Amino acid sequence: MTYRDDEEAVAIANDTPFGLHGYVYGEDLDRARAVADRIQAGRVMINQFFDDPTSPFGGFKMSGFGREFGVHGLNAYLEAKTVFAA
Repeated sequence: MTYRDDEEAVAIANDTPFGLHGYVYGEDLDRARAVADRIQAGRVMINQFFDDPTSPFGGFKMSGFGREFGVHGLNAYLEAKTVFAA
């Protein structure tokens, strides 16, 4: 797909009911990061495919519920409790 500018590229990327992964390719890393920040996806790769099991995995919108892996994945199994004692 072609696009006129970053605004349109982000609009195209986000015009879906899903949001598991997104990919941004570009020579200007600051610009690519700015675009990646605006994409509604659980993971966005810039100029590569990379996986790290310690980083959270999960999607936005209809692409998942909650997160797996890393600290965020463990939080789903934990329940906070505070005990005060005198």
